[in-house]
Amino acid sequence: MNQENPLGYLLIASSLSLALLGGCGSYSHEDKNIIGKDTLISVKPMFDISSKQLQPKVSDIAPGKDAFFGIKGYRVVYKTHDDLGNEVNASALITVPVPSPLILEGLKKQGKNFTISMVEDNHGTIFPDSQAPTSSVIATHKPTNIAVLFSGVGGFMTIQPDYIGYGESVDKMHPYLLKKSSANTVIDLLKSAIKFGNDNSLPLNGQIFLTGYSEGGYVTLAAQEEIEKNHPELHLTGVVGMSGPYNLALVGMGVLSQPQIARPDFIGAIINSYANVYGYKLDDIINAQYASKLPTLYDKKKTGEEIMAELTHETKDFITPTYRADFLQNDKNPLKLAFVKNSVDNFKPTTPTRLFYCGGDKTVPAAISLKASKSMGVDAFDINSSLSHAECAVPAYGATLKYFDELRSK
Repeated sequence: MNQENPLGYLLIASSLSLALLGGCGSYSHEDKNIIGKDTLISVKPMFDISSKQLQPKVSDIAPGKDAFFGIKGYRVVYKTHDDLGNEVNASALITVPVPSPLILEGLKKQGKNFTISMVEDNHGTIFPDSQAPTSSVIATHKPTNIAVLFSGVGGFMTIQPDYIGYGESVDKMHPYLLKKSSANTVIDLLKSAIKFGNDNSLPLNGQIFLTGYSEGGYVTLAAQEEIEKNHPELHLTGVVGMSGPYNLALVGMGVLSQPQIARPDFIGAIINSYANVYGYKLDDIINAQYASKLPTLYDKKKTGEEIMAELTHETKDFITPTYRADFLQNDKNPLKLAFVKNSVDNFKPTTPTRLFYCGGDKTVPAAISLKASKSMGVDAFDINSSLSHAECAVPAYGATLKYFDELRSK
C-alpha cells in the first residue's frame, strides 16, 4: 500500500488554462470558512519557493511544462483523538500556492479574482517515520512531490497529514486502518487548515477536496462519511479514493484464504493495530515465534522490506491454524467483526465521488474498488488495466488533479 512518486504525470497540466481555472473557485470564500472548536496548536514555516525556483523540479519530470505557482510550506501541529478517545497532538504539512504574475494577469483579463481551493491528500502506507510528509520536509527542506503537483502546478492549497503515530505523535502507535481515528485525523486537520487560512488572510473559497492513495484511499472515505453525516461546516466539493482497502473483511478473506501472504508487513500491521485497540491477544491470532516479535517490528525506523525479513510469507506459519479456520468460516469471529465495523464502503456519498484503481494491482485487487463502487453507488475507473499497485499511483494522481480541476471550475 505504499505510494509512488506521482510527478511523472504532470503532463496533464500542460496548458495555462488549467492553472487559470485552478486560481478561481466557483464561489466566494466569504462566510464559507466558519469552524467550531479550534484545533490548531502551532505553525512553523518550512519553505518558500518561487515559481521560477520551482521550475527545475517540474521540468525534470515533465520537460516543457510550467510551474504556474510558487509555494510556501508550513508544518502545523493540531489536536485530534485516537480510537480510544485519547487526545493526541498530530502534525501535518500545509502547502500554499503563490500565483505568479502570469497567473494574476490572466485572471485579471478574465475578470476573475484569485481564490484557493483546498485538497486534503492522505498518503499510502509507510513504516519509517522518515517517510511522513513533515518528517521528509524537515530532513530535505524540500516540498513533497504531491505538494508540487497540487499546489505548484494546480494552484490548490495542499494539506497532508502525517497521521497519528508519525511526525509530532511518533511515540504513539499508528492506528492502521481504523475508521474513527482515520476520520478524526482528517476532520481536525481541515478545521486547523481553515483556521490557518483565516489567520493569514488567505482567499479560501470554501471548496474542500479529499483524496488519498492506498491506505490514504481508506482514510479519505472514512473522513468523507463522517463529514457528510456530522460536519456540514466543511464544504466537500469532490472526493477521489485511489486503490484503497475499503472493505477490510473482503481484504482479510482474500489474504487468509491464500497459501502465501504477499505482504506480511501489511497484515502484521493491521493485526498489531487492532490488537492494541480491541485487546486481542496476538498469540491467539499469530503463531508464537512471530507474535512475540511483532510489536517490536513497527518501531517507525524499519522499512517494509526490513519488517518482511523478520516474518514469513507462509500463511499457515504466520496465522495460527485454529484462528485462520475460524476467521474464514465464522461470521462472528471477533477480528472479522472488527473488519466489518471499520470498513468504509457502506455509505451513500452526497459529494461527487470517484474511485480510481488499476486492473493489474495484486496488492489491493480491483475487486475491492468494484465492490465499493457498487455498494456506494459511485463510479469506479480502471486507470490502467496492467499496472501494479505501486505503478498505479502516478496516473491515478494525474487523473485526480484533472477531475478536481473540472469540479472547482463549475
